[in-house]
Amino acid sequence: MNNFLPCLAPYRRRRLAAALAGLSFTAAAAPAAVAADQPWARLRSEPVWPLFGSLSEPGRRPVPATPSAATRIVTNCSDDGPGSLRATIVAAGESDTVDLSQLRCGRITLETGAIPIEVDNLTLRGDGPARTIIDGGDRDRLFIHYGFGTLTLEQLTVSGGYYRATGHDVAFGGCIAARSYLSLDHAVVRDCRAVGVGSYGGGTFSYALLMKNSTISGNLAAGRLDQATTAAFGGGAYAYVVSIADSTITGNRADYQTTPPFDPYGIGGGLMAIIGGTIYNSTIDSNFSQGRGGGVASFVNLVVSNSTISSNQAQAELGGGLFMRWPSTLQLDNSTIAFNHAGLDAGGVWINAPGSYFRSSIVFGNVVDGQTNGDTGHDIGNGANPSSPAMATTIEGANSLIGSHGALLTLPPDTLDTDPQLGPLASNGGVTRTHALHPDSPAVDAGSNPGGLASDQRGGPFARIYGAAADIGAYEWQPAVAAPPKPVPAFSAWAAAMLTALLGLAAGSRRGRRRH
Repeated sequence: MNNFLPCLAPYRRRRLAAALAGLSFTAAAAPAAVAADQPWARLRSEPVWPLFGSLSEPGRRPVPATPSAATRIVTNCSDDGPGSLRATIVAAGESDTVDLSQLRCGRITLETGAIPIEVDNLTLRGDGPARTIIDGGDRDRLFIHYGFGTLTLEQLTVSGGYYRATGHDVAFGGCIAARSYLSLDHAVVRDCRAVGVGSYGGGTFSYALLMKNSTISGNLAAGRLDQATTAAFGGGAYAYVVSIADSTITGNRADYQTTPPFDPYGIGGGLMAIIGGTIYNSTIDSNFSQGRGGGVASFVNLVVSNSTISSNQAQAELGGGLFMRWPSTLQLDNSTIAFNHAGLDAGGVWINAPGSYFRSSIVFGNVVDGQTNGDTGHDIGNGANPSSPAMATTIEGANSLIGSHGALLTLPPDTLDTDPQLGPLASNGGVTRTHALHPDSPAVDAGSNPGGLASDQRGGPFARIYGAAADIGAYEWQPAVAAPPKPVPAFSAWAAAMLTALLGLAAGSRRGRRRH
């Protein structure tokens, strides 16, 4: 990876080349004084690696949202022309809303390439992810946002994006590439691909990723080129900073082509968060990285609260569920990390820096190299990484349940290490899937609620504390919460009279048939 210093070459269209000038890599020498883990230097946020360009370039500031913004209606599902999504976006002004909710065709397929968005702030609003679908038809990305504000997608699905970089060009954002902020609100990004010698974000690429009640699924970041070092980062999403709530990241992949003697690299099967962020009330599951961080990879501090990270795989290396690059730290509160797999070490969490807190969380049932839980380093580890040798590390916190851990890791003295009796990942209520606890689980009433949460991961009526104390993990055992009864509609006098008349007609018709 030290020799892999890609540059973002111009796009096929001159318009994109000019607009993306601030997004290019600078092929400068790495800083002379780089801390341990040298191969990662080019992905840090130093000015010599301006992957996203500066957010405060001289003379160029984002335009704030304005109350005079307009709502512009999309009237047909054509790729282009009056009333189309493409034409409506091109005509949009600062902070406008592009409204697709009145469409009845359901799906727009983009046949002539990605739609450029040049205003700072724009909202695309549909009629629900199942009823408003924008598809790239595997021809190109869907959207490229050049602005310095926020691109917001609400109540819609984007799918079928495909960006293939040629030669030593780098691919980024299979469905959406955003220079600044990308907000997904009740939205879905699925089945997108970014392919190149280096691939950044199979589904989305942005400086900041904000998710609320949204899903990123089935996307691929693929490093592909003969006779070169290839790399894939963020199968589902690649962002510098993330804020994720009530959302799901599932079934994404980050993989690479291997061509000896070149060393490939893959990290962040579900999510790549360069400078960390927060994950709350969310599930990250069934993602795959050929290298490190099957579920999530972060290079700076990350907070995970009331969330589940399950069944992810880091095939060849470290951190099946989570990979925390040195010197990043993890705050893990009321969460469950279970049934993940890694090739070398840390089936659950790889962490190698002091300052992490695990509070009322489960890390159990994770696997290294297909072996069963119980051997050193399967659930939490900090070994098998030559670029960042294991160091003695103490994890602070309390009230957690953790299976096996690396010999150089010290856990809080009250940590439990017994089977928590987790059920399969399932829809147990709420908008995200969870691992239910058996009523006799040792995690029941053995946890705490350090953040003062009102509910468990499922939200709504599922209290965070039921019984003597909070349970350990993302799920709080409690009796089934019954759905409120649906009232039986009362007939109006007019409706009752009409029903009586119809029944009378039906009876008369039957008598007539019998006479004949």
